Amino acid sequence: MRMRTWSQALATLAATAALLVVSRNAAAHGDADVERPETEGRAQVHGSAEPAEPHEGAEEEREARFHVSVDLVLGWGHVPFAVQNLPTEGQQALTYSRQDQTAVDVQSFLLGASAEVAEHLEVGFRLPFTFATFSPDGSASRAATSLGNLELEGEYAVPLGRQLKLLGALGVALPTASGQEIPDGLTAQSLSSSTAGSYDRWSLSRAAAFARGYEDNALFEPNRLGLVPKLALVYTFRGLTVEPYVKLENLIGTSTLLDASYVGEFVGALRVGYWVHPHVEVAARGWVNVGYAGTSDDKVTAAAVEPVIAMRFGPVRPYAGVILPVAGPPKDNGAFGVRLGVIGSF
Repeated sequence: MRMRTWSQALATLAATAALLVVSRNAAAHGDADVERPETEGRAQVHGSAEPAEPHEGAEEEREARFHVSVDLVLGWGHVPFAVQNLPTEGQQALTYSRQDQTAVDVQSFLLGASAEVAEHLEVGFRLPFTFATFSPDGSASRAATSLGNLELEGEYAVPLGRQLKLLGALGVALPTASGQEIPDGLTAQSLSSSTAGSYDRWSLSRAAAFARGYEDNALFEPNRLGLVPKLALVYTFRGLTVEPYVKLENLIGTSTLLDASYVGEFVGALRVGYWVHPHVEVAARGWVNVGYAGTSDDKVTAAAVEPVIAMRFGPVRPYAGVILPVAGPPKDNGAFGVRLGVIGSF
């Protein structure tokens, strides 16, 4: 099952990259003076290179009205899991118990697309697909697959000068993810297959959020509607890009089974990159997530860093990074992720 999941993940990524490459002549090369921040799965570009011909790059950027992307994170760590207990002499039915440190490897895809519908105004979506294999101690491994929360977003750009741009966005994460949190008191209880599957999908969402360093939790919160306002700045100077952003993740419960009807998280991030070659950028990202509303488990602070390398071949921009949690639940559960992605602009 694990090998098949990896094969599906890599095949999807390769097919998407091939489609993007053949859609335009990848030998074309250009740059814009200002580009939008890359936000892990939205169809955004990775900074700007120093242009050889200033007007050539600006013309190419004006022509790019559509963006598509695939963002894949391969993650490892530990999560709470409903472990299946074998029947005993006195109990013939299968039972389940909660195990908080179950090893997991998870693959989460973010499929994204956006379009410029008016001058400075862009609309888009992101949709997560997640796959995982859980390996509990003393019990059989299980695999799970699920959708995350579909996010719809509108973004408006305000030029503040030739090299500086302000972006305001509002995202709405629809509660399309399924799953039910495993209760702390689950000990040797008999469950129906539907309930056990719901617990597995909740563990799957937790694993994906851990592997991504708690940056986009609104995409992986079952039974919650997310309202996410965001502000970002993009500064470019020759091959240098500096891109800070802040956002609020307002996670509103849609189920009475949740312990908190509202969870609030503040996320602040910074990306700094430099194009060392017209086709190669080296960058570093860092972010912090501060939970300010919800249960005691929600009111935590998490932080992560990510070294990144990005490339550009005309309209196609592949990138790779390593997500390294430094504080909070992702670090406490030994999680980390390897990011692979590609963005195409048309």
